[in-house]
Amino acid sequence: MKIIILCGGSGTRLWPLSREEFPKQFIRLFSNKSFFQETVKRSLNFVGEEDIFVVTGEKYEWLVRDELEKLGVNRIRIVTEPVARNTAPAIALGVKKLMSLEVPPLEDILVLPSDHLIKDIHAFLEAVRRGFKLTERGFLVLFGEKPTYPETGYGYIKLGKILEENLYTVEDFEEKPPKEKAEKFVKSDKYLWNCGIFLFKLERVVKDFTELIPEIDLNKPYEDFLERFKEYPNISFDQGILERTTAKAVVSVKMGWSDVGSFKAVYENLPKDAEGNVIFGEVKSLGGKNNLFISTGKSLVTSVNLRDTVVVNTEDAVLVVNKEDVQQVKELFSLLKKEGNPKALKGKTHHVPYGVYVDLEEGERYRVRKLILRVGKKIPLKLHHHRTQHWIVLRGTAKIVVGKEEKFLHENESFFVPKSIPYSIENVGKIPLELIEVQSGEYLMEDDQIELEKN
Repeated sequence: MKIIILCGGSGTRLWPLSREEFPKQFIRLFSNKSFFQETVKRSLNFVGEEDIFVVTGEKYEWLVRDELEKLGVNRIRIVTEPVARNTAPAIALGVKKLMSLEVPPLEDILVLPSDHLIKDIHAFLEAVRRGFKLTERGFLVLFGEKPTYPETGYGYIKLGKILEENLYTVEDFEEKPPKEKAEKFVKSDKYLWNCGIFLFKLERVVKDFTELIPEIDLNKPYEDFLERFKEYPNISFDQGILERTTAKAVVSVKMGWSDVGSFKAVYENLPKDAEGNVIFGEVKSLGGKNNLFISTGKSLVTSVNLRDTVVVNTEDAVLVVNKEDVQQVKELFSLLKKEGNPKALKGKTHHVPYGVYVDLEEGERYRVRKLILRVGKKIPLKLHHHRTQHWIVLRGTAKIVVGKEEKFLHENESFFVPKSIPYSIENVGKIPLELIEVQSGEYLMEDDQIELEKN
């Protein structure tokens, strides 16, 4: 079996925890690992690293590599989308990569979202194994969880005839129903939440793409396929393939699944105190009931007598919303983006190929940041025409080049970079290199940067 992990996203529904530059799959909420890392761990129960393929966008590639490095895996292959598209082109790209590697037509392919929660791993593993029975019979296989509350943000599967215990044909789909319908689905034994996990034989999905979305031409050579990628329709796998294909079946499984697609889903899946409150971070609530408090910033969050409310505090933004209105967070995000508010796109923490930097303070002609440079990584040679930089080493050992001067710096030592002078910084020690950077000048935007060396 081969596994394709989809790692795209836009950071809309869990803003401000997630941002466009840091979508949900990289958040840590339910363990000390991100959703993406947990997905990789689950995949390794089935196959070796070399049989896992991560399909992601260019802007997330370094985040993915960093997450894999922290897990200690180095043979998982990353397939980069030339442009952002929906799940049908993304899955097709993963499939085309497998075809280019001459994977046998009867190989089973498991497609996993990278941003879902699964609490019962053993139930998930058994469900996938049962799904092999269905792929052998030519079915395209889905996985469904019995609904536990009337979620309007999920897709629902209507069960057809029973094939074996917990194995059914699919009669119909209902995408994001109104609350009245969702309430009926919860009470019925004919509906499951659509978990967005797919299992199929390689030849089966190639046939479906060829017949149902011929614009996505899997018969092209791999390089031609990539070149045409931006022209492919922006359509989901559900709409383009699942709703139109014939032989499709579902495995009914109780595995504690959630796509954590809203803060209500976050609330439902975290432990609560005696008053029904979920408290994550530095929070003090007096008299409140059934609230979700998340604080990842440095400020203390306090409340008095709140009911059924979500409060999310980060380093640079605060969200307050009634628990029943959390689906509208996506609309709020869209409004912020339309207005050009940078907080929709990114927070104060930024992930880059060589490490992480955090915005600490900014004024009219200055900016202060903290940089963490990973072991063995380097800021390539570059220069700025409109700003000077003063760097202070907090921890670790830095090899720096400023103009023609090269030297090593250690804790509590500093160096200065004048305007228009090339410089580079390399972590040559055994621990992460931490520095404070103070920029000063008349123009501090990122486009004042001339790169003299490839990363």
